[in-house]
Amino acid sequence: MSRILLLTGPGGSGKTTIAERIAQKHDYIYLDGDHEDTEFFPQGGQRDPANAVLMTKAHKKILRLAKEHYDQGKNVVVDYIIFGQFREFIESFRGEFGEDFTVKVLFPSQEECIRRDAERECWTAGEENIAQTTHDLLAIKDVIGDENFVDSTEMSSEETISHLIAL
Repeated sequence: MSRILLLTGPGGSGKTTIAERIAQKHDYIYLDGDHEDTEFFPQGGQRDPANAVLMTKAHKKILRLAKEHYDQGKNVVVDYIIFGQFREFIESFRGEFGEDFTVKVLFPSQEECIRRDAERECWTAGEENIAQTTHDLLAIKDVIGDENFVDSTEMSSEETISHLIAL
């Protein structure tokens, strides 16, 4: 049976690094949700409530792409900072994939996210975005489940992957 693993968390939490390595080493298709929503948000603006319709379209696209791979019998790891409509996004995946869906929040300390974010060679999320995403994720802990928040502050990438794959 195929599995869908959604990795989310604040900028700098290690989502992309971990998701790419899971895909490479554990026979998962890598789906970059941040890249996929760029079609709808080429200039950003995902957090703007005025863009709720576009956000719904972006979320439906990501779900559709995950389902296409899943229906082909493939495991999928989705790397995505969920901007807005967190509950709806997660519930749409749960509704589609049931027991084959797992969401994990990579949740190192906010200070660690900021440090990692600042050290990147590519784009950075920035302290404000990290703080907002941290707040948003904590606000829906009841939907995600406390056990699905992974404090990877002191974990290496390999330790984080081992923890996630063992679940």
